[in-house]
Amino acid sequence: CFLLFLLSAAFSFAINWLIAALFGMCAFRVISITPLLSMKDYLVRLLSGSVVPLWFFPSWLQAVLSCLPFRYIYQLPLSTLCLITFLRANDQVYHALRRGIFWCLAIIATVEVLSLITNTNPYTYPNKSIGLLGWFYFANAQSAILSMAVPVSIVFVLERPRCKLWMQCLYILFAFAILYFFGTRLSYLALVATGIGLAITLLIAGRSKKRTIGILLACTALCLVCLPVSPMYRNQVQVQENALQKQENIDALIAEDEADAQADGLTGQDYTLARLSGAYEFHLGGLVHRFGLPRVAERYDYSESAGDLADIRRMRISYCALLLEDSPALSRWFGLELGDLTYEGYIYDVENDLYGIYFLCGGVGLGLMLLFLGYFLVRIIVALCRNFRQVFTLQAGGWGIALLTCLTHVYSTAGVLRRPNASFYLAVTLACILHLIQQAPAKGRNVT
Repeated sequence: CFLLFLLSAAFSFAINWLIAALFGMCAFRVISITPLLSMKDYLVRLLSGSVVPLWFFPSWLQAVLSCLPFRYIYQLPLSTLCLITFLRANDQVYHALRRGIFWCLAIIATVEVLSLITNTNPYTYPNKSIGLLGWFYFANAQSAILSMAVPVSIVFVLERPRCKLWMQCLYILFAFAILYFFGTRLSYLALVATGIGLAITLLIAGRSKKRTIGILLACTALCLVCLPVSPMYRNQVQVQENALQKQENIDALIAEDEADAQADGLTGQDYTLARLSGAYEFHLGGLVHRFGLPRVAERYDYSESAGDLADIRRMRISYCALLLEDSPALSRWFGLELGDLTYEGYIYDVENDLYGIYFLCGGVGLGLMLLFLGYFLVRIIVALCRNFRQVFTLQAGGWGIALLTCLTHVYSTAGVLRRPNASFYLAVTLACILHLIQQAPAKGRNVT
């Protein structure tokens, strides 16, 4: 069955590529192909079952879609995977998922090494040649995947009966190295959280593995000692240097406009806006052109700091918030159109999953997502309160660390909930946590 899933996934990729190539050939005849590609994406998503499962379509439309190739892009692989899950709904599925994440981490490491050896743009920050991303496209999504895969894989290795202590040490160093060299602050945070979290889990769970705890803490301490030479630290140093240069530029622009405002005899609000006009035009030109300087300056509390004016994430959130103010009240419930987030050729789609869901799906969409995530969090808390000793195991600790680091990415980036690769790992994490919660009471009854 798993081979059939792999085969169907390969065919789905081929069909998707051929459809994209077919539309790409139109570039020889049209001035701009962007609208056609957008139309193609919307059409494929709708007719393939990516937006709404094909089972919910009318029967006559299902019959038509069954004759088209679109359903083989998303619906068939997902249906096959669901059938595998249903047919093998036993403990072996859970163990297979753990092994799968273990091998996924190994494959990711192999890809990173190959990209480094071949020097084919392996960097997390290509413009700075910092970090090791490999041949993966979205750095934030990949960071979230690694942050979930590392603690689960380490627990998988620690529980191997034939895994010697020195093997555990080597694998922990290997897993930590993947996060260390990735180069983002969140991956480094995940490294520290994994090391300390698993050590605390072993201690609380009553596992007499003092050497393993020592290895985890020692590897974590080694990474902390090496912080000054880490890719993450070097990137932050460059970020600070760029911030100082931007602040000097802002101060120069404000000083120049201030002199002009004084020469023109401006006072009050006119004087304040005039002295800020150059800096805001330079760093927030799109917002100023779209909403006017007074509203943008008020939104930024008339700030003169480069930390505010040069903050790309805040700029995008501010644009969407101002756009939402100008939109009908219904937009607050169901969101804005994605096309409205592009202005003067710049895309203002926010770099934060929760904000992104709110601006694109409205309060209804954000509320549903929070209810979905909140359900699992409530189940976890209730299970820990009712049966802490049975629920709080080493495996549960690994999945829990994976969930917490993933939710940190959800809050800080747009790389999880709106990315199919990272969101799949999150789904696996939530499903496995729920599986452990459901299995724990049965085990407890068996013991007593």
